[in-house]
Amino acid sequence: MRIARFEVGDSIRYGVIEGDTVTEIEGDVFAKFEQTSATHRLAAVRLLAPVVPSQMFGPGLNFADHLHHAAGITGQTEMSPTPEPWHKGINSLSNPGDAIVIPFDSTTGVEYEGECLAVIAIATRRVSPEEAWDRILGYTCGNDVSERTWQSNDGSFWRGKGTDTFSPIGPWIDTVFDPKAGGDMVVRVNGTEVQRASTADMYFDFGEVISFISQQVTLLPGDIVWSGTTGDPQVLNPGDIVEVEVEGIGVLSNPVEAEPRQG
Repeated sequence: MRIARFEVGDSIRYGVIEGDTVTEIEGDVFAKFEQTSATHRLAAVRLLAPVVPSQMFGPGLNFADHLHHAAGITGQTEMSPTPEPWHKGINSLSNPGDAIVIPFDSTTGVEYEGECLAVIAIATRRVSPEEAWDRILGYTCGNDVSERTWQSNDGSFWRGKGTDTFSPIGPWIDTVFDPKAGGDMVVRVNGTEVQRASTADMYFDFGEVISFISQQVTLLPGDIVWSGTTGDPQVLNPGDIVEVEVEGIGVLSNPVEAEPRQG
């Protein structure tokens, strides 16, 4: 099942997508709901970020072939024995189709990071890695936009990965996707593939990351855990169109623009 959050007229609603149609639902998307008789053409609605989380976590370095890229940013030269989760500010949340804005005071520009995201279904606290899988509603696509100078120089990732517009997610939640079976995470810039990795190659899988976080932090329905990225992401330019596809889920597309200089 594919669950979307969308805007039609002046209303924001949830619905189930089948083909090119979205059917509105009644009830709680994280518990029990029913489809109604109200339908819309998918092209006639505006897709929004499929959830509004209370918190988002990145897993830390989570793909071995991203290690050499990370070493030049954070100095980390070996994979960690446990996940190293960090908060990604929810202010950075952005919708499909919304612009990724390069801050005017960025010194090196911003880079894409195409990722798969797990959406939490129920309150999750002190679960085992095996139990964690049952706490996931489904999966969506995300772009962990990163400003590398800030990421390297600051004491945390608060602005390097948490600036406004740095977290586009969508286009919907897929409840049957299985990251353990492997789904390629593909990034295309202006139609050219620039990044590819499989969810099966995550160093710590979603069960392990969620379990680790849940030992100290209660994850709530709608919260998001990112997969991490791979390879050597490159700088985006104003006018670019960046797509993040998780094969088996869908495609998240966002334009890139520069913030006008102020002062």
